Amino acid sequence: MTTGSVSISDNTVSGDLAARDIYKTTYINANTTTAMTKLVEQYMAETLADKTLTDWTEKLEHFMSNEVNPDVRSLEEKLTVAGRSDLITSALKRKQAAYKAIMRQQGSRSAQTIYTFLMADIVVNFEQSVLPLVQASAPRNVVDTAMLEKVITPAVALLEQNPLMLDKMDIQSLVYFLAGNCYIRWDAC
Repeated sequence: MTTGSVSISDNTVSGDLAARDIYKTTYINANTTTAMTKLVEQYMAETLADKTLTDWTEKLEHFMSNEVNPDVRSLEEKLTVAGRSDLITSALKRKQAAYKAIMRQQGSRSAQTIYTFLMADIVVNFEQSVLPLVQASAPRNVVDTAMLEKVITPAVALLEQNPLMLDKMDIQSLVYFLAGNCYIRWDAC
């Protein structure tokens, strides 16, 4: 092996400069894992292992029923009373789509938990940010803007890596599903 000398002059370098290899080590803090990241990892592992579950998680079962709320009107009634009858056809289709999406994931406990987190987020954000507007008889456009900014968009953001490939329309479908199961309403009853 021959060694020689190299001369470098009149150069401007921004960053590293070496005559041979540069080795860098990056340390990543493993403690930054969020609950959603863990659920995504579980979901991916379950999907790969093709686990089959036969029971619903208790919290998801809570959202699947309407036994907890005395407002047992149908989604159609709720939309009609709120002056939103123009949405009935699409709302019913989306509500059914949400139900089917949840049912497709009944074999994955982590997917069930992801849906549970989403629906809990939707309900709490609705109750805190939108329901007061509904109770105050705010105009429809104000309520719709609050739904988008305070309920739907944060729910999409909650998904992080989004292994279920859910988008805003899917979240809106969950809103209609929850409205049909008496968790959300657009009238000040």
